[in-house]
Amino acid sequence: MRTKIILSLFILFFVYASGFAEEKPSPLRLNQLLKEELSLAKTPALYFIFDLEGKTIVLKSRGMVLQEWKIESVRSWGDQPLLKTMTLVKKSTLFPPKRQKIKPGAAEEGDTFELDALELKDMPSTYVLYMSEGTYLYIRSKPEKFISRVGDIGHLFNWYVWVPLRNLGFELQKKPFTAVDVKLGNKEEAQALYWSLADGIKGIVFCL
Repeated sequence: MRTKIILSLFILFFVYASGFAEEKPSPLRLNQLLKEELSLAKTPALYFIFDLEGKTIVLKSRGMVLQEWKIESVRSWGDQPLLKTMTLVKKSTLFPPKRQKIKPGAAEEGDTFELDALELKDMPSTYVLYMSEGTYLYIRSKPEKFISRVGDIGHLFNWYVWVPLRNLGFELQKKPFTAVDVKLGNKEEAQALYWSLADGIKGIVFCL
C-alpha cells in the first residue's frame, strides 16, 4: 500500500514538473525573440514589445527602455502570436481623438487662435490595435467609474461574442487569427499607450 502511494506521488510530481517545464519559454523561442529585437534595435526608430508572459509592455529605441506598462491581466483567442516583427496597421476606437476644425474665412480681422494640440487626457482608454500577421490587441483599463464600467460591459460582449465569431470566420478561410485582451491598471496608462504607439510602428508580441 505504501509503495503504491509513493509511486502515485512520484507520477503526480512528474506530471506537474513536466507541465511546469512546458510553461517556460524554450531556448529556441528566446533566441528567436532576441534575433527579432536585434533587427529592430539596429535603427533609431521606436519599437514595442508586448511580453504577455512577463505581463509587461515596453517602448524601446536602440534597445533602451523609454517607457514601460504593467499588464493587470491577459487572455487570448485563436492562434499563438507569430514570433516575428509586426507592424501596427491602425488603431481603432469608438471615440477617436479629434482636433477642432477651423473653416477658412470664419475668423474676423484681429482674431487670434491658439494651437489646438491633443493632450494625453484626450486619448481613449479602450481601443483595438490592428497588427499585421492577423493579430488584434484589445486594450482596456481597469474600470474605475460608472461610465467606464458600462464601457467595460460593451467590451466583454465584444470579446465573448464578436471575437469568437471572427475567429471562426478566419478558421474557415484558413487564415491566421490571434486576439489578445490586455487590461492595464488604470485609464491614464491605457491613454499613454495609445499616445505612444503611432500607426506604422513595429514591434513584437511575445508569449510562450
